[in-house]
Amino acid sequence: MRILAAMFSLLILAGALPAGAWAGEVQTIEAIDDAAGRLDEAFEAQDAEAIKALTTPDHMAVTHYYNEPTSVAQQIASLPDLKYQQTNLSEPAITLLGSEAAMRRFTAKLEGTYKGKPLTGTVYVTQIMVMGDGKWLERFYQVTQLKAAP
Repeated sequence: MRILAAMFSLLILAGALPAGAWAGEVQTIEAIDDAAGRLDEAFEAQDAEAIKALTTPDHMAVTHYYNEPTSVAQQIASLPDLKYQQTNLSEPAITLLGSEAAMRRFTAKLEGTYKGKPLTGTVYVTQIMVMGDGKWLERFYQVTQLKAAP
């Protein structure tokens, strides 16, 4: 009887472990989403200090409007040239790449200008987020412009 009770206890414990891990993943994903949302708001508000606080020092951005890989310092310097609003068209999907890294991706609609040129259309955004100094920071950002449907 003791063996049966021990086996039953182990089954219950084994069933509880994934649930705890899953709850931790949910909290991690929410924290990543929150950090990325605050960074989007910082760019829209052109808040250089918030952008620095939410990105890594070696951050790079690759977009169709910057025309080259761009450091966070270059992005901040070009803020006066960037006037845009982003509307997410899909819920962000987040893939954990370990305990301290994640990839976040979604489609969005951009409206605005960069250096006076129109910045409009549907894009696919990919972000690499990493844990640094106890918080989630963006390390890499890529925007790919999607071709309009015919």
